[in-house]
Amino acid sequence: MKKYFILLKIVFNPRTWSWLARWLEYHYLTHVQPLSRLRAVGEGTWIEPTAKLSYPHNISIGANCHINHLGCLQADEDAKIIIGDNFLMGPGTMLFASNYSIAQGTLMREQPLRQKDIVIGNDVWLGANVVVTSGATIGDGAVIGAGSVVTKDIPVNAIAAGIPAKVLKYREPVSVSS
Repeated sequence: MKKYFILLKIVFNPRTWSWLARWLEYHYLTHVQPLSRLRAVGEGTWIEPTAKLSYPHNISIGANCHINHLGCLQADEDAKIIIGDNFLMGPGTMLFASNYSIAQGTLMREQPLRQKDIVIGNDVWLGANVVVTSGATIGDGAVIGAGSVVTKDIPVNAIAAGIPAKVLKYREPVSVSS
C-alpha cells in the first residue's frame, strides 16, 4: 500500500509534470521538428526517433539510409553534411561539420570555428560510436570500424579503423544490378 502512495505522490507532483513538459519540448525541437526541415531525404531512409539533427536545412541524406539510435548529425550555418545512398550508421555515431580550433594563447570559448562540409559516399557503413570531424570525405563503399575517429579523407572501398582512423585494407567493389 505504501508503494501506491509514493506513486501517487510522484504522479500528482507539479515538478513531475513540469519536467515532462520540458522533456517533450526538447524532444520535439531536437528530434521531431528538424525532420521536416532537412534539405533532402531519399526514399526508404529511416531516421531513428532518438537521432539529433542540428541545422537540418544543411543536411542531405540519400535513399535507403539508416540513421541509427542516438546518432548525431551536426551541420552548421556554413557547413553541410551530404550523405549518399545506402548509408548505414551504427548507434551513437556522430558527424560534426564544425569544430573549434586550438590556437595557442586563446581561451577555448574564444577559438574560431572550423566549419567544413562532410561528404559521405554511397554504400558506406559507419560502425557504432564513430566520430566524423569537419572536412572529412568518406568514399563510396567504405567501412569505418566501431569507435573510430575520422579526421581525414577515407578513400573508396577502404576499411578503416582507429583513432585517428587509418586504412587497414580494401573491399572488393560491389556491382549493383538493376
